[in-house]
Amino acid sequence: MTATASAGQHRPVTVPAEVLRTARAHPDRPAVVDSQGTLRYRDLVATAAALAGALAPALDGGDPDGRVVAVLRPRTADAVVGQLAAWFCGAAFLPLDPALPATRVARILTDAGCRVAVAAEEHGDRLPAWVTTVRAGRVEHLRLPDADDLAYLISTSGSTGRPKQVEVAHRSLWTVLDWYADFFRLGPGVRTAAFAGLAFDAALLDLWAPLMRGATVLLADESVARDPERVAATAREVDHCFLTTPLAEHLLRAGVDTGRLRSLATGGDRLRTWPAADFGAAVHNLYGPTEATILVTATTDLRRHRDRSGPPPIGRPVAGARLTLEPTGAQDGGQQGELVVAGPVLARGYRSAPAETAAAFGAAHGQRHYRTGDVCRRDRDGELHFVGRTDDQVKVRGHRIELREVEFALLAMPGVGQAAAGTLDRDGQTLLVAWVVGAVDADGVRDWLRGRLPAAMVPHLVERCETLPLTTNGKLDRAALRDGTARRLAREAAAPHDGDDPAGETGAAVAEAWRAVLGTPPRPDDDFFTVGGDSLLAVRLTAQVRRGLRVDVRATLLYEHRRFADYLAAVEALRADGPVAPDGVGAVR
Repeated sequence: MTATASAGQHRPVTVPAEVLRTARAHPDRPAVVDSQGTLRYRDLVATAAALAGALAPALDGGDPDGRVVAVLRPRTADAVVGQLAAWFCGAAFLPLDPALPATRVARILTDAGCRVAVAAEEHGDRLPAWVTTVRAGRVEHLRLPDADDLAYLISTSGSTGRPKQVEVAHRSLWTVLDWYADFFRLGPGVRTAAFAGLAFDAALLDLWAPLMRGATVLLADESVARDPERVAATAREVDHCFLTTPLAEHLLRAGVDTGRLRSLATGGDRLRTWPAADFGAAVHNLYGPTEATILVTATTDLRRHRDRSGPPPIGRPVAGARLTLEPTGAQDGGQQGELVVAGPVLARGYRSAPAETAAAFGAAHGQRHYRTGDVCRRDRDGELHFVGRTDDQVKVRGHRIELREVEFALLAMPGVGQAAAGTLDRDGQTLLVAWVVGAVDADGVRDWLRGRLPAAMVPHLVERCETLPLTTNGKLDRAALRDGTARRLAREAAAPHDGDDPAGETGAAVAEAWRAVLGTPPRPDDDFFTVGGDSLLAVRLTAQVRRGLRVDVRATLLYEHRRFADYLAAVEALRADGPVAPDGVGAVR
């Protein structure tokens, strides 16, 4: 095996060079353990070099930045070999999720200008015909990249919109992973676990930070990586792991024995749960956009934080990242604003998208930077806290709602294991929805929140779930939550009612008021505050009932009789026993 680059006497500044140096120093150490067995460092390098020998002819010629290899393999050591093989022939890799539809895979490949792929045989039908597929090789080939060469492309878009491919160079990647490996003391004898989706940039933390230092990676298969209970069990068998926020929150709230685990890193979403002071492992919250090579901040051990008055912070700058807060409005001082990132962690930009790159990346005072769109604040200890998005202000009936605050209150409720908050549009009205996992009921959740939040922040709907859905990247799938609730409401609205509308003048008038205010016809067991009602809508319904029936009904009647059938009976009793309001006007009390 020969190489056009050598580790020499100086510390490598690319991940593949450091992996090669580690393999030469510790050839028989276990590198990757998966469901099929153990791959040692000597075999990792040799297998990748052989595959690189088969890739090289397909990549020869053209612009060096055009040398991109798509990797479409399952969660086994084969995926790790595929990524390293791309690096060993001087190319970048593009990780693909096998769960993506073929049309989306083709779009990603087109936008990336990628015509060569390493793919498992069972995934061959996911690739378009114009892509050359390479599965194995025999002749070893090693052409290590330079620090400024392209290391990988990764897609940033979610389930909608056209994918954007972020270009990251080797120097930026090594800078971040070198910090990560040092901070979490990864090296020979250390076992780590990899749970992040392989098409998610956090997978680079999972795989290459430990492998470039000689640690052993336990690569969890798909059935384990998406099961919170099995993730927790696997985490107890390793020294360190990274978990996406929902999985980390589950582990923190489960109160389980952490076993061998000594450090836990988490990121990817808003962390809303603090670890107990006696939690068995150090917990560090990480933050960073894909455009800044995975992460730019980290906290110290959250178990040691004294101030727990709100959600955990995102920490201080790491890996040479330079962070500033740019005011987003007159109310923002120097301690709050949009987070702007500069320094060696920045990605190159978006592939084949100069306009989008120019809009997101800029330069000021001779310094290139990236505008994250995230609003953060700096506390008096110098730590950053995530506040929200500049482009994502949630308003519900005129009230600005901070969903993270609702979620934080939900997770403080005894019996709630997981929780999320969001909005749902129904018949032109924006509803605030809470999704909870745990032995609680909707009324109990709302009562708990009423004692802790303003009335406008108490959800109209509370949905109990067996578990919260995750995306293939391990993040909370908020779109799936919204879609599931919307489908349920649509089915209920379309289902035949238990009989016709209530009989008589009172029944017809109350049913019409209910329908006009909430947008759906009532059922006898419908709870006004469960199906979308709130204090403002209660006043509107009361006023309509008063006008229609000329009865002196109080707005508080809805709180005393929340079910439609009970409310109707109470109004009928008022009409029978109480005075009629003149001209339909009466005091609303």
